[in-house]
Amino acid sequence: MTNLTDIDRAALERSLTVARSEGGPRSHQLDAMLRERPWVSVAAFASVCSQTRTLHLEPWEWRPAWITDIEAALRIPSDARHIRGSARLLQKMLARGLSRFEPPPCRRFEQVEQRQG
Repeated sequence: MTNLTDIDRAALERSLTVARSEGGPRSHQLDAMLRERPWVSVAAFASVCSQTRTLHLEPWEWRPAWITDIEAALRIPSDARHIRGSARLLQKMLARGLSRFEPPPCRRFEQVEQRQG
């Protein structure tokens, strides 16, 4: 994973913190992964885990962190895997200055809107 911005790195740090705070097996899994893999790949995994949980996504549904081309994702004819929905959410996230890796994106929306509103 290259070309990470400071905003992305901060979101990845939050993702790792949020996922580790779940405790139990997830925390142990992340600790083990950190011993064997680069920090950025473990933090990206933590982001996906957190987005899955907070957005109530099924395993086959796409998360905002997975969208790399918003326009292409919006052109997909069927949204069975929630690709278009995640692309629309990612558009909103990026428009508010958030990263695609925000762990609980909806909570961060509220914080940004309160500051801007």
